[in-house]
Amino acid sequence: MEGDSTRPWYFLHIPKTAGTTFRVLLENCFHMDEICPAYEFFQIKQYSPEQLARFQLFRGHMGYNLVHYLPRRPRLLVVLRNPMERTVSHFDYIRRDPSHPKYGVIHERKLGLKEYLLDPVLSAEVTHAQVRPLAHTAEYSVLRELLGGSDSQASFARAWRHRAGVLPPDDELLGVALQRLEKMDFVGTAEQLPRGLQLAGEMLGAHPQQQLQSLNINPRRTRLEALPGDVLELLEQVTALDRQLYARGKALFEAQYQRMVNGHLQEQYRHASLPCRNPVRENGNSLVFDFSQPLCGSGWHQRELVPGQGVLRWSGPENYSYIDVPLQKGQGYRLKITLADWVGEEVLRSLAISVNDVDLPVSLVEEGQMMYAQAEMDASTIKEDQPFVRIGLRFSRTQVLPAADHAVIDHSHARKVGIAVYRFEFTRK
Repeated sequence: MEGDSTRPWYFLHIPKTAGTTFRVLLENCFHMDEICPAYEFFQIKQYSPEQLARFQLFRGHMGYNLVHYLPRRPRLLVVLRNPMERTVSHFDYIRRDPSHPKYGVIHERKLGLKEYLLDPVLSAEVTHAQVRPLAHTAEYSVLRELLGGSDSQASFARAWRHRAGVLPPDDELLGVALQRLEKMDFVGTAEQLPRGLQLAGEMLGAHPQQQLQSLNINPRRTRLEALPGDVLELLEQVTALDRQLYARGKALFEAQYQRMVNGHLQEQYRHASLPCRNPVRENGNSLVFDFSQPLCGSGWHQRELVPGQGVLRWSGPENYSYIDVPLQKGQGYRLKITLADWVGEEVLRSLAISVNDVDLPVSLVEEGQMMYAQAEMDASTIKEDQPFVRIGLRFSRTQVLPAADHAVIDHSHARKVGIAVYRFEFTRK
């Protein structure tokens, strides 16, 4: 088998398991060109085996089908969630999302959670919802045939559901899922997400994230303790297999995490001694860091691609963000930061830039439609005993923007943001 270091990663995203937060951490570790854009299985159709072999990260709602389809076996990551909590969360999601296929039925029939669970057709998608994605058995040839006859994710899903042999018999589902869970490179749980992010980040050589951004969270979700006994009994029935899978997943995560702690990796990780991959690129007499590259820093939201302009990230949710970049010792630089947007003039004017915690005088320069923040970096600010230089951005406040104001991000929640940045350019003096 080819070495682990050459194999791609695949985050098998089970819906409503804190996967959006986890996905963003993974994406921060890779250049944009290394990430397969497909998130649903039908979207994989457009890529040839040669193209798929070049990607280093796959993530999406594609279950174990993707493992059978890829030309190289990936390293696998999965996050599980308390099955009863996940089922209630899934129902709440359907009830509040007009784009969901079952939204209309639930509202037209005025169904509550109990009625939804009693309907065998409606509740099929939450029955064994974490076991089934791990138990897919369709072979490559079958998947190719189904993709060839489909013109959308919906038509592929229908054809897949009606094809024999794509899942094991009901009495074998759990056994297959458990066998695969044991071989996962990473098993996390939504309830231990901060520790899971730490462990996964250490495995991928990611920069430590000091600000955990919990994304796609419903603050008004239904609580289990508020449900009557008969509804809890129904939840236990539809999650019977998932609860066994989840119990084993929790044990695997604790064992993985303890191995990291016992090996003193936690201390190494906290001090950021693991280098980032290719954090800057040469551009003549300058070094450029932009957000298409792996993220070596913290305090940033996920990437956003602006056609014709490039890739940006909003700072947030706190009012301090930073990147770590390797710069030449004994060399001075002229720093130029290309700003994309800001939540208000007061925030823009309050922008402060620091190098290794030393504040620098900042000038804001407007050129045509672009705004730049500039600062002079003296060689003395680059310390000899550090493998990187920390460039910090601090400003007066962050502000919550409604989801509609940043529709490029496909989430139903609002984010606290401050300043959006395209790139950092370090020109040698």
